Amino acid sequence: MNINDNDFDKFHTDLGLAMKVLKYQNEGVVEVIQSTNHKKIDRDTAVFLNAVTNLGLEFEEKEGAIDMCKAMEDYTKKQRIVGAIDILKLDGVSDEDIIAKIMKLFDVTRDYVLALLTPKTV
Repeated sequence: MNINDNDFDKFHTDLGLAMKVLKYQNEGVVEVIQSTNHKKIDRDTAVFLNAVTNLGLEFEEKEGAIDMCKAMEDYTKKQRIVGAIDILKLDGVSDEDIIAKIMKLFDVTRDYVLALLTPKTV
């Protein structure tokens, strides 16, 4: 069954967004989330979307809803920071200098930069 993108807008709940994200989970999911008119969604839907997309979105719950616009802004900022860190590493910049530059350029905390610099172990 192929669902037209306009059909997702017929849902008056977060189900339409969740179904559309499932349709595009392999490509274009960021654009789907960014282009949606769902600015705030319920926590369960946000957790579900985060799980199926593997985007690693971080969000804060306010007034019983998740602000997906803020979550996507934070996601984009994090991707830019990771890219900048990678470039600085390739240029041979020390970790301390990377931390200082990223903190200044992106107005983030030392702990935030350290978390991105430290490889995750599985």
